[in-house]
Amino acid sequence: MYIQEVFKSIYNKHLYEYFIINREFEIVSHSDRVYKYCDEESFEDSDIFEAIPELIGMEDEMIELLDRDNDRIDLPIIFKEPNNYITISITPDTEYNNIIILFEDVTTITNAQQSSLQDRNQKTLLLAELADKNLQLENFNRDIQVLVQEEISKNVENQKLIKLQARHAQMGEIIGMITHQWKQPLSAINVNCGYLQLKYNNGTLTKDIFDNKMKSILAQSEHLHQTILDFQNFFNPSKRKKKFNIMHSINSILGLVKSDYSIKNISIVVKGEDNIEVEGYENEYNQVILSLIQNAKDEFLSNTKEDMKIEISIDSLSGVSIVKVKDNAGGIPEHIIDTIFDVYMTTKKEGSGLGLHISKSVMEDMGGTLSVSNIKNGAEFSIVL
Repeated sequence: MYIQEVFKSIYNKHLYEYFIINREFEIVSHSDRVYKYCDEESFEDSDIFEAIPELIGMEDEMIELLDRDNDRIDLPIIFKEPNNYITISITPDTEYNNIIILFEDVTTITNAQQSSLQDRNQKTLLLAELADKNLQLENFNRDIQVLVQEEISKNVENQKLIKLQARHAQMGEIIGMITHQWKQPLSAINVNCGYLQLKYNNGTLTKDIFDNKMKSILAQSEHLHQTILDFQNFFNPSKRKKKFNIMHSINSILGLVKSDYSIKNISIVVKGEDNIEVEGYENEYNQVILSLIQNAKDEFLSNTKEDMKIEISIDSLSGVSIVKVKDNAGGIPEHIIDTIFDVYMTTKKEGSGLGLHISKSVMEDMGGTLSVSNIKNGAEFSIVL
């Protein structure tokens, strides 16, 4: 049969397998190795449905192919044991009234497609997982940013509270000092008033006596007034930087407290250049000075000694001001000197641990520095601005 020769040629060159069946679905001819796609190796006295069970139920469709002679049936990929994938094409051979069933081995292509599909699915899953991880990371970063901003806000508020606490503590100490400082001028005013009353009552009050005593009373009143002004200026926060004279600024704050130190036998000596000006927040700068001398005073009161002395030196180098506050109160223990500026760090029984921490922060806000070192018999703080 000519058609069989054609199929043999196809088979030999392209490794296709085939069955040729008649209208009764009996196997008329087949390729040599078609058995590898079937459940048996011999097809004598067999019909096509025994060899290829997948065709059961397609009898009418195959007969119609012979009658129409213009169509074919293609079956999708079919898996055949042990590891083959095939496609089946059914076409009519009306010349011999037969049906040709052609097998094409698509195992390699199918495996490649399945592998490609598997790779694609894996990549899709990986991309989906990666997208999910990225989303989680974005959410995490967003949450972290929110937490960081919240913590920054809390820290800012805490710093404000710490500064407020430190300022209140200083204010309380200065009020106590002013109270002592006012006693002398108030007492002098009372004495002068009593003297004037006495002179008036016994008729010995003269104009010269009256004028002299009034001048004394006015001088004492002016001293009280200036003390209040210095107190108000000291605790009025600076809103902007300005130039100020360091010597003048330090003397103004010492004017508020020096008498209290004198009462406690603590001398304060200021020396150095009197024409050095810096740019910064004057009141905050003075609070740093006050904090340093207050710490020295506390150490002296804890360990009273003769010749208690605080020395403030003012100098400059290459346009940079250097103010040193040193004492002879015994110095700072070496095991804590590196943490002396930490918040809430204190060696005092009732200390807040805020003064030095705030002082360092204030100087850094102004672009300066505050440092400390031990010297012979005491400590020395250096303010650079």
